[in-house]
Parts: sequence; structure tokens; C-alpha cells
Amino acid sequence: MASCWNKRRSALGSILQYLASELTGVRHVIARTLLVVAVFCVNSLIVIAASDYTGGFAALWSANASLVFMLMLFPRKEHILYCSSIFLASLAVNLFSDFPLQTAISYSLSNVLEAMLAYLIFVRLGFPKTGLYNPAQLAKFGIVAVIVTAISATTASLGSNEGFGMSWLSWFGSDLLGLLIFLPCFNIVHATLTGTEKYIWPNNRRLEFAAVLLLVFAVSAAGLVQSIIPLLFLTTMPVFIAVFRFGPLGAMASTIIVAIVAEFFTISGFGPIAALDASQITKIYVLQAYIASQLMLALPIASLLADRQSKVEKIIEHEKLLRLMAEKAHQKADAAKLQKIRLLARDELTGLSSRRHIMEQSEQAFLRAQSENRILSIAIFDVDEFKSINDQFGHAVGDEILRMIGKVAKRCQKSNQLIGRIGGEEFLILMPDTSIAEAEVQVEALRLSIMDARLSDRGIGVTVSAGLAESSGADDLKKMLLLADIALYAAKHAGRNRLEIAA
Repeated sequence: MASCWNKRRSALGSILQYLASELTGVRHVIARTLLVVAVFCVNSLIVIAASDYTGGFAALWSANASLVFMLMLFPRKEHILYCSSIFLASLAVNLFSDFPLQTAISYSLSNVLEAMLAYLIFVRLGFPKTGLYNPAQLAKFGIVAVIVTAISATTASLGSNEGFGMSWLSWFGSDLLGLLIFLPCFNIVHATLTGTEKYIWPNNRRLEFAAVLLLVFAVSAAGLVQSIIPLLFLTTMPVFIAVFRFGPLGAMASTIIVAIVAEFFTISGFGPIAALDASQITKIYVLQAYIASQLMLALPIASLLADRQSKVEKIIEHEKLLRLMAEKAHQKADAAKLQKIRLLARDELTGLSSRRHIMEQSEQAFLRAQSENRILSIAIFDVDEFKSINDQFGHAVGDEILRMIGKVAKRCQKSNQLIGRIGGEEFLILMPDTSIAEAEVQVEALRLSIMDARLSDRGIGVTVSAGLAESSGADDLKKMLLLADIALYAAKHAGRNRLEIAA
């Protein structure tokens, strides 16, 4: 059911957006113009037909509101065509309704003038097409509506055969109510169909929405069908329910229902307004005042609620953004921390493990070997006669030698090994799960590779001496390192460029 409604709403919204698009073909322009004229004329004929029962006075004039909305919706470059067509169509409708030519011209000009003024001012103030969702905007809308309908009423009354004052009040009241009620309603319908405002339609609460509107209708009918007990105030309660449950949509829908019910029963001679001991025009003024009171109760509250909802949504979006920013900052901090750890774990000159990192790993490997009765071998090697290289060729060349050793070591490093620089020219090889015999082969291969390596630009080479030890001969890592160091010094004393194993 919800899916069917969404499809229908999407289809209607697509039609509206298609009609409102900047399609410039002649048939599109003609289609839009005919639509504008048809909507205006149907509105006009309905209101004029209803006014025949009220002595020629209209309680609500919705045609101008529909014209203002269509001017907002359709391309601006076609507005002159729309207004010219509306003027001629309005003139025809007024003449068809037996108005004198002067009055028909005056009324038609007033309609077009009001719509154009309202459109230009609304656009100038930056009003959206989707409704009035904050109190300041609503106040501006009300002021503009009063001004343009006052100008329109003055223009219409100048050509009227009736008294200026009575004609002005009748035109002003019906036009103002029509603009205040129907323009926001048209905007809300447009926003609902096109999905411009996501919180307008009640979505999965359609049954509740229909029930609330039915309640508004039932209470309005009960209060307005009889005149024995004055119950006009009763409509306030269901209207408030509609407003609080469904915001602007509930406000406009409930107000329109009350207005239609009140006008229908009043012109049919039922209800407390029709029973007043007063002239027909006075009854229309009372009817207009009643409808206006319902509107003035509903629309400001709906606007406040919608504004609050909009602010809540902005706060929620802001909180989401802050959480996202905090998460990104946390990720960035974690990445920076990881990068720092990586930098601390890496010797900047050779690219091998840093002293801190390889010593931590060696401690863990030793404890693991002790607790799990596993084999661990380590070797310490350093560059032979490194001081003389620095003295003869300079420290820059010495650094190049160390970089070369780092590249050779990484190339020879086994998957279970870790090689790090623990001093100026001194290095440590960590070999978990490696027997002393296997370690001897691996370290010897590394020693020979370093001996064969040369600096590409200078052809300088070096040799290294190494000492090897196994964990079984030590109680802790410190003792094991000492054994490897003693073996290294033995290699030095034995002539350098060799490997010795701790006794």
C-alpha cells in the first residue's frame, strides 16, 4: 500500500517537475499557459457560483493564490503570456457571470495585479516554493498578503458599481483569506509530491492523518450544522490535534476543511452564522472572521513546530557531522600514532629495526623461548675498522656504508628473523626457533654478502665480525647478549671478518 502511494506520488511529482522545467518548445509553453488559465478559471467559477448563494459576496477567493503559486512554479520568461491570458480569461468569466464591462475589467486587472505583486515581493524576499516553516517568514508572508490584497481591493473597488467601502471590505477579506490559506496549501502539496520537504507527508501515518482530518470534519459539521447551541469553538480542538501531529500539512488541511464546511452550511442557511439577525454581507464578514481565527490559530503554531523540527534536524545533522569529524580526528590520531610507532621501530639511516624496537622484540622472544621451551639464537655484528673509514673518507661515506649494510641485511633477512641497528656500527640479529647450527649458516651468509658489497660510486667495501649465542646458555636476555658480545670480541681478536660462537 505504501509502495503504491509512493509510486503515485513520485509520478505526480515527476509530472509537476516536467511541467515546471525550462522546456522551450511551443507546445510546452502553450500547455503551461492552458494549465495556468484552466486552474485559475475553475477556481474562479467555483467561488463565483458559491457567491450566488451569499448575495454576490465571496467568502474565500482561491484563484489568485493558485496564480501566484503557478508564477512561482513555471518559467519567469513566460509570465507575461500567463498574465495576459489570465486577464482575458478572467474578463470572460466575469462577463459570463453578468458583471458590467467596467467592473469585469477592474476585477480582472485586480486579480492579475495582485498575483504579480505578490509573486515579485515573495521572490524578492526569498520565499521558498515549499512553504512557510519559521515564524519570521510567516510574519513577512502575512504582511505581504495584507499589502497586495489591499492594493487589489482598492483597484477592484474603483470599478465596482457598489459602494466603495463595502466592496473594498468584501474583496479584501475574501482575497486575503484565499491567499493566506491556499498559497501555503499549494506549496505544501507541491513539496509533498516532489519530495522537496522530507518531513511534510506523514508517510506510514496516513491512516492516522485521515482519521484526524475525519475528526476535524465531524466536529466542524456538528458545530456548524445547528444554531441551537453555539459550538464554533469546538473546531479548535481537532485543528490543534492536526497541527501538533502533522505540522504545516495538518494546519492547512484542517483549516481548509473547516473553511469549506463553514461556508457550505452558512450559504445553505444552517448553523450559528446563518442564524444571525444581520445582513448577508455581515454574515459573510463573520464567516471570514471565523475562518481567519482558525487560520491564525493553526498556521503560527504549525510554523513554530516546523521551525523547531527543522532546528532539531539541523542539530542532529550537526551532531552527526561532529561525530564524523571526531571519528576522522580519532582515525587520524591513530594513524599518526601508528606512524610514530613505525618511525620509532625503524632506524632512519639503515631502514632496519631501531635499537628500542629490536630490544623489545628480543625480550619478548627470549621470554617466549623460556616459557615454551623453544630455541632462540641471536648474533651481534659490527663493521671492522669503521673508525678508520670515517677518518679516511669522512662521516658521509661512513653513513653510506651503513646504508649499504642495511640494504644487504634486508635482502638476506629470513622470514623469521629481525635485524636491527643497536649502536653506531653495531647490529643485532634476532632468530627465533633457529638452532645454533642453522644460525651459523645464516649469519655466515650475511657476513659474506656484506664482504662482497661495494659502494657503487667509490668501490669501497667493508667486512664485519660477528658473535653468535643461543638462549639455552643464558638465564635472561642480558646474559645472552653478553655471551654474543664476548663471541664478537673473540672474532675481533682472531683477526676480524669472521664469526665466533659463544662457548
